[in-house]
Amino acid sequence: MKYFLLALGVLVVGAGLFLAWFVPVAFLGSPTQQTVHVALDENATADDASRILASKGAIASAWGYRVYAVIDATAKRPKAGEYDLALGSSYRNIARQLALGPARNETEFRLLEGQTLDDEKALLIERGVSAVSVGDLIGDPARDKPFAKALREQFAFLKDLPEDATLEGYLFPDTYRVWQDQLPLGLVLKQLNRFADISEGYADKAKAQGRSLSEVVTLASIVEKEGRTLEEKKVIAGIFLNRIKGNMRLQSDATVNYATKAGRARPTLDDLENDSPYNTYRHDGLPPGPICNPGQDSLEAALNPTPSEYYYYLHDDTGKIYYARTIEEHRVNRSKAYGE
Repeated sequence: MKYFLLALGVLVVGAGLFLAWFVPVAFLGSPTQQTVHVALDENATADDASRILASKGAIASAWGYRVYAVIDATAKRPKAGEYDLALGSSYRNIARQLALGPARNETEFRLLEGQTLDDEKALLIERGVSAVSVGDLIGDPARDKPFAKALREQFAFLKDLPEDATLEGYLFPDTYRVWQDQLPLGLVLKQLNRFADISEGYADKAKAQGRSLSEVVTLASIVEKEGRTLEEKKVIAGIFLNRIKGNMRLQSDATVNYATKAGRARPTLDDLENDSPYNTYRHDGLPPGPICNPGQDSLEAALNPTPSEYYYYLHDDTGKIYYARTIEEHRVNRSKAYGE
């Protein structure tokens, strides 16, 4: 009996000492401002986490964390990822952080009307996304790479585009907030969904006019670069359609700039000789695809152009626009605008 009582006393004292140590580290903790970086692989178990945490100094005892996992199922569900854990954190707080997953950083993109795939690609590269992954998703003409096939199957307005098409014209410009770890797909999906919302019903209306949605988007991208206000854009869209119907080339400076990437307000004679299919001074009809990502006003203008008898227009250096019905009137306007 005496030995039994002695053993019981030792157990009680031992349990008391264990609880005196275990309860503070498991449930209370004394977190500091110093952190330790911990990375967990896919399919990591509570045992794996306990060893890694102990090896990094995030906890004092791997065994103690495994004991804690017996009484808290949260500790058995660590998620893969990288964590910055405060030294001195309790097992409970650590287990909850690992169960929630690594912290996610949200980033904002402000994409403007008239920006191109190259512009968006540059922004994504600045945020740490590889050029190859962006090109594989949205298309990369330099590598003869079309946009990702899975997107064609997901969005109806992409299904009829040429097999070699990029997403130029369909990445709707707006301000978006996206999780950094979801780039570039998270941003592109938001843009395509926004385009789907904005363009709802456009395909049917275009078909009723004898046009396709892709033709409307291509025209809208040119109008985006050529017009200032919605009123101007609608008249300009009508002028381009007049020229197409009259078997006249569009002769849009914006399409030349897209081909040369020179960015000049007025192309040079050498620019006009560029043989790119996007040069509408040398090739009939619309270019093969959009030259930028147009905004809602430009899409609206291309779908609902203002009818007129005009076949020509130009802007002077102040932005004032001049319309003309004949080449003679256009020459007079050039003289007014530029003194030529």
